[in-house]
This record gives sequence, structure tokens and C-alpha cells, in this order.
Amino acid sequence: MKKQSILVGAILVIGVGGYLLMSHPVASESGAQQRGNAAMNMRAGLAGSRWGRSNASSNALQIEAIDVELTDNAPTTPMLAQVDAKRQETLTVPAEARVIDIQVQAGQFVSAGDALMTLSADSIDWTLRQQQASVAQQEAAIRIADRQHEVDLAALANARASYQREVALNNQGYSNAASLQTAEEALRSAELTVDIYDDEAVQRQADLEQARIALEQAQADADDLQPMAPFDAEVVGINVATGARLAADTNLMTLVDRSSLYARTQVPLSVYRRIRGQAIEAEAIIDDTHYPLTVTSLAASAETGAVALEVALPANIPVLINETIELQLKLPTVASYAVPQDAIYQSDRLYRIVDGALSVTTVNILGYQQRDGEQWALISLDESGEPITVLTTRLSQPTNGTPVTRVGNGQQNAAADVTGDAS
Repeated sequence: MKKQSILVGAILVIGVGGYLLMSHPVASESGAQQRGNAAMNMRAGLAGSRWGRSNASSNALQIEAIDVELTDNAPTTPMLAQVDAKRQETLTVPAEARVIDIQVQAGQFVSAGDALMTLSADSIDWTLRQQQASVAQQEAAIRIADRQHEVDLAALANARASYQREVALNNQGYSNAASLQTAEEALRSAELTVDIYDDEAVQRQADLEQARIALEQAQADADDLQPMAPFDAEVVGINVATGARLAADTNLMTLVDRSSLYARTQVPLSVYRRIRGQAIEAEAIIDDTHYPLTVTSLAASAETGAVALEVALPANIPVLINETIELQLKLPTVASYAVPQDAIYQSDRLYRIVDGALSVTTVNILGYQQRDGEQWALISLDESGEPITVLTTRLSQPTNGTPVTRVGNGQQNAAADVTGDAS
């Protein structure tokens, strides 16, 4: 019982002592402590000023801005285009055949006349031999007819001599009318036989020509069993395998002349009216590499509000047939201010720095450009064209008239050759 009383008394003493210590006035801070607190207060004030806090040491919002001038800029419009070739050929098998060998691979470049594949087709061999025999038969018939014509000409000469002799004998009274008539009929028959030769010769020549045409077709089919490259090309696809048996008209492979590559797309009517009748530049963007292009045709009629456009592609561009690629069409230059896209608010507003404060301005966007991988807008103002200073710090809720302090180095825009997107 005594021990419990002592323990309670000790707890009360400790509690009272702590209360008195906490309520006792604190002594003044040392000089070092005062300097540390002042530095902390200064940093807090600067931070508050940087973020525009109302309790900061300054009410001016620190921002970044650029100075821009009215210059001539060339906007471009992005498009998707499909790759094709003006000169391409798909080889087919003329009849049922078997693939004996394939001498090339897909993606390989070949020269005109290079062997591509070897096929075997018994039916084509048989047809070729039949047509060769038919031509030989027609040529022999013509030779036989020519020799017979020589015989007929000799018979005609004899018949004519016999007739003349009978006429002479009849005039002298040594022949009768029946003999004269017989000689005359023989002469007429000989003349008809000779005369019909010319018509039959035309027919025989026509038969020979038909036989030769059939032979050429059979020979072409036989040549197709060992197809060769018809021009310098790239093998873009092989559709068969060695040993395969193929039906007639099966596609074997496709060849493309890469010098005839082009891309086709469509441009809006608004863009068409800006480029019509002008020399227009374009470029393809493949894996961040830019390839300059040539606009080869622009349709004279519109379909569904757009106009067809074709551009020639360089032979070394790494694209495939039917691939969709990105194009940039460079439009005529326009007098404009170039500002970063992030400087535009609500699609048609930007904030200028005027007398140390934000000033909202409504603008017209004339197009876009790509600069160092970032999109810039080309704008016009309803003003005199004087240089302006534009807010580039992206603010969540900029307010007209907010006081600002510019920090950092401003960037002056120039009329450089850059590309981008036109509206």
C-alpha cells in the first residue's frame, strides 16, 4: 500500500513539472537561427512568386515567351497515300504444269532476260509438236501445188497449140466441127485449171499463216515454262513452290519496275484551289527519313469533295506495293506569325505580353509546320504586322490582364524552310 502511494506521487510530480516547462516563455533565438529562418522565408517567397501564389512576395507570374515577326512561311498538309507502280507484271502458267526449279527469291532484283523459274507441262509439249507438224504440212501442200501448177501450165500450152492446129485444119477443110469443138473444150479446161491456181494459192497461204500463228502461240506457251524477266525489276512475290503441280492460269510471281513507283492520294478542295497551276513540292516520310517527291498529276474533277493526286516515288525509297505511307504536301507561302501549337488556346486564341501583363488575342490559323519534331501554328492577326511577344508557358487558366515577369531566353521565329501541316 505504501509503495503504491509513492508511485502515484512520482507521476504527479513529473506531470506538473512538464506543464510548467511548456508554459514557460521561450528565450529569444540565436543569430544563426534567425538567419536560417530568413533564408527559408525568402525561398518560400520565391517559390510562391514562381507559381503565382497570392501569399508570395510578388504578384507577378513568372512565364516564358518568344518574340515573333510577320514572315513568309510555307505550310504543308499531311496525307496518307497508297503505293503502286505504273509498270508491273504478274507471270502465270499457260497450262497445267509442275514446278521444276525456282531461280530467284522474293525481294531480289533481276535484269531483263534473267531466268526466273523452270516448269514442265506435257500438254504444251504435245501442242507444240502438233503445230510444228501442221506448219510443215501446209508448207508441203504449197510446194506440191506449185509443182502441179507447172504441169497445168504445160498442159495449157499444149491445149492452146492443139486448138490452134485444129482451127488451121478446119479452115483448110481437113478437120470437122466435132474435132474443133473437142480441142476448144480442152483449151477451156486447161485455162480454168490454171486460173483457179491463184485463188487456191491465196487459201493455202492463209492456212499456212493460221498454222504459223498457232505454232507461235504454242511456242510462247512453251517459253512460259521457262519464264524470264521482261524488264529490270524487283521480285515482289512468289506464289508457288518447287515440286508443286499447278492448274492453268495460276499466278507464279509478280515483278515490279521500281523506277515506275508512285503514290496516289486525295487532297481536299480547299487545298486543291491553293495548289492548282503551281509547282508543288512534296515529300514522303519513311522511318523519320524525308524523301523529296514530284507531283506528276492532279485530277481535273472532284470526287466526294476531294481531288485525286499522284506523286512519283524515287526508286530507292523503302516501300512495298499497296503500302500506305505518309506524305507531306508543301503549299504556297503565306505571310504569317509562327508560334508553338501549345501557345494556342481554344483553337483561336493566344496570349501576348503587353506592358508586363497577359493580353488575349483572337487569331486565324493559316496552317501548320513541323519544327524539330514539334508542331507550330501559322497565324494571322488583324493588326499592322508589328513584332509581338507570345506566351509559351502552358497555363491551365490564363487570365487576361494577369501581371507577368518574363524569364528565360526568347526565341525569334524566322522564315526558314520547314514543313508541317496545313489546315
